[in-house]
Amino acid sequence: MASKLNWGILATGGIARQFAGGVNASKTGTLTAVGSRTLESATKFTEQFGGKPYGSYEEVLADPEVDAVYIALPHHMHYDWTIKCAEAGKAILCEKPFTLNALEAEKALAEVKKHGVFFMEAFMYRCHPQTLKLKELLDEKVIGQVKVVNSEFAFNAGKSWENFRTEGALGGGGLMDVGTYCVSLTRLVAGAEPESAHYSAYIGDKGYDEFGSGCMKFPGEFTASFGTGVHIQMENGAWIYGTEGKIHVENPWKVNNGKLIVYRNGQEPESWDMTCSNDQLYAYEADAVAEFIEAKECPYMTLDDTLNNMRVLDMLRASAGLTFAAEMKA
Repeated sequence: MASKLNWGILATGGIARQFAGGVNASKTGTLTAVGSRTLESATKFTEQFGGKPYGSYEEVLADPEVDAVYIALPHHMHYDWTIKCAEAGKAILCEKPFTLNALEAEKALAEVKKHGVFFMEAFMYRCHPQTLKLKELLDEKVIGQVKVVNSEFAFNAGKSWENFRTEGALGGGGLMDVGTYCVSLTRLVAGAEPESAHYSAYIGDKGYDEFGSGCMKFPGEFTASFGTGVHIQMENGAWIYGTEGKIHVENPWKVNNGKLIVYRNGQEPESWDMTCSNDQLYAYEADAVAEFIEAKECPYMTLDDTLNNMRVLDMLRASAGLTFAAEMKA
């Protein structure tokens, strides 16, 4: 465990700002360096959050004071910069989805292992006490044998919204942006990988899935469904149904409102309110990296977990005919 960790951040967009707030609220993290394509952008960022500004990403990796790097770049840049971070000997927290497909993930993680650095995909909800409590309850089989999971994560950005998430060639769309959370949670609950997965999506004229619905079948008697999108608002919760009750996670992802509620058959509901600020949500993630940095991976989101999540996303995309021009081909 590292008592203190000096962070560098690559990029200055919205998710980078959220994580910077988390580092500053964390017990272990210090924001040391921020890299952008322009020094002006990095300077504006550091004036608000702290750290040294750099006008390139390479300079962050060259800074000897930086222990760990948060890759907040667009999806299609994660592969290259993960490898560059590994070569620089930096611990890596990479924004999800890790890569555009499982082939890229396999190759990048091979480099991570080769250079012996810490790696975690940045599913911040996995580090939150609510998710850890959910896993504890499921392990205790408080609702018996789980049979069905239904989850949603979507938002309505409006058709005028333009960034890499609305570029089909670069891995844009609902599935890779927020649908990947639903896949991740379902796999966590199942403790297994799906035998089959299907995604029915509306793919617009820019080649990305604007919204869609997915289903997965796991070994044994376990099925799951999910809804996602970037041009539709949903409830964004999760229901887990078992033989002896059900669990409602009102806000599994951001955890800024809602409760974790267990309904056991024939008993009064039991609930836990673990809501927190956005800064605290990302602080849990930063502190998890520090806690497990010597182990090279975090048990809340392991390397195998990341790779298997990418494989399921590949299955879902294949069923929908959803391809990305920028993705690596076999």
